[in-house]
Amino acid sequence: MPTPPLVTTTEQSKALDELAVKSYGLSGLILMENAARSVLDAILAFFPELAGGRKRIAILGGPGQNGGDGWALGRLFHNRGHLVHAFLFTRPGHRPKGDALVNLAILENLAIPFKTVSSFKEPPADFASYDLLVDALFGTGLSRGLEGVHLELVRHLNALPRIFKVAAVDLPSGLSGDSGEAEGEVLRADLTVSLGSYKRGFFQNRGPSLTGKLALGDIGLSPEMYEKIEPAGTFTGKEEVLRILPPRDRLAHKGVFGHAVVCGGSPGKSGALVLSALGAARAGAGLVTAAHPEGLETIMETKLTSAMTRSLPENRETRELDRLAAPFLLELLQGKDALALGPGLGLSFGARDFTKEIVLNAELPLVLDADSLTHLGASLEIVAERTHPTVLTPHPKEAAALLGTSAGEVLRDRFKAAEAIARLGYAVVILKGPHSIVMDPRGNFAVNSTGGPELATGGSGDILTGLVCGLLAQKIPPFEAARLAAWVHGRAGELAAELIGPFGMSAAEIQPCATKVWEELYRARGWL
Repeated sequence: MPTPPLVTTTEQSKALDELAVKSYGLSGLILMENAARSVLDAILAFFPELAGGRKRIAILGGPGQNGGDGWALGRLFHNRGHLVHAFLFTRPGHRPKGDALVNLAILENLAIPFKTVSSFKEPPADFASYDLLVDALFGTGLSRGLEGVHLELVRHLNALPRIFKVAAVDLPSGLSGDSGEAEGEVLRADLTVSLGSYKRGFFQNRGPSLTGKLALGDIGLSPEMYEKIEPAGTFTGKEEVLRILPPRDRLAHKGVFGHAVVCGGSPGKSGALVLSALGAARAGAGLVTAAHPEGLETIMETKLTSAMTRSLPENRETRELDRLAAPFLLELLQGKDALALGPGLGLSFGARDFTKEIVLNAELPLVLDADSLTHLGASLEIVAERTHPTVLTPHPKEAAALLGTSAGEVLRDRFKAAEAIARLGYAVVILKGPHSIVMDPRGNFAVNSTGGPELATGGSGDILTGLVCGLLAQKIPPFEAARLAAWVHGRAGELAAELIGPFGMSAAEIQPCATKVWEELYRARGWL
């Protein structure tokens, strides 16, 4: 299993299997056995109530190799004392071939109850009476919507009361492993065990709502095989975060951890800047300064006691920053280590001019978010002209504006959109949303594993902006800073949900939990 795990297209996933067999000599039977054992381990880890034996388990297999994984898994469940029933759903007269047939024959030789189903005039079993249904109908080989007996089966199962669990082998049947969409019905899983690599479709469109919990199955591929897959997409789990986590010298002082500047704020939006400033502090930056319109001085000094503040000249009509404030901010940035621009900045023409002036002239790592992204519009060439690192943190609507398209188009293929923004702006991009995507200009990307609906609250993104800025101030490379910030941000949301409840919390309640995330990580590394 590689570190970190890969996120691939379905074609890349198939190429991995083919490479293992044809170039490295691994047999398909070995891969199938490894797949079955890894799926078994994941099911028992997620559903510990199945560990004791004597549970009713139905294996729903299709005509291909995905079905073969299911037959091998059925044998393993049988060996653990479970009551296994196997069902092959296929057209009349059709039998599996190759390695799938070998495992099906073993299952039959063990006298495990088995039935071939080619017509669905009535259900072949009372599936609601089982404890677990294993979806081994189709994997990445399916390139169309479900049809015939498979469609009727899935419709029937989706209509049943969910008193049973569904575990999908590789991906839920009917779901595209690339787009996360489906032409028709998909068997919704409680757990999906992806074999060898995660699939892109898990992280966009209907994927997150249909895959349930995600686990990665180790089918026995070696690092040399994974290295053949380009571009490299990875899944940022806790193990990968621990690998890139920077240590902190016990003898260090605040000057060692950099000085982060966050700039923004306008009437009615001072909270965005405050949350970003606190996010930079929670990232471990040694010093933080919040730069804001002079009319907000009293508010900022009152709200921020753990960061410095700096008033900048404001436009007397809009009370926002404009081009006249740019020289003052550029002077402030001398000797500083990173800047975050945009939270609460305002949407006036003056703020637009201010944004472009800073983007072109700030000679330090820069994070652009919120209103600064709106001001850029489809002018990413301005960002590409910079000679210092840039990180952009758009949500889908902001990403659409940067690309001159619609949010719907961005959501149809989040990977494509993130890559286009990163290439056009020659920047690192965090495309926010469920499983945020971090992309660099070369097409390398990472999918974040943490966070959920609890982050869907105003100000949450401002915390992320501050976290990225604070990590950049500590000289962490942009791609690693973005990955680390996204993971910590999501995990902070999870901890807040555990402490307060799954919804109804504010960003101000999420922000302090970042310190608990660092504690969790540093204890895991043995540094505390």
